Amino acid sequence: MVRCIECKHGKYMQWFENPIICHCNILNEKFVAESKHLCVDFEKTNAKREVQHFDHY
Repeated sequence: MVRCIECKHGKYMQWFENPIICHCNILNEKFVAESKHLCVDFEKTNAKREVQHFDHY
């Protein structure tokens, strides 16, 4: 089980105080970044992840 927030293939976004969303560059899908799931494309990174914040939908 892995979390997208720890993967190097994601772009991270957050609206208001909602959970961080990961847009996967490989699968071209969106996931809740902190949730755990199975992913064969996961590649761990220790780099600090930049989260783009939005104040409207």
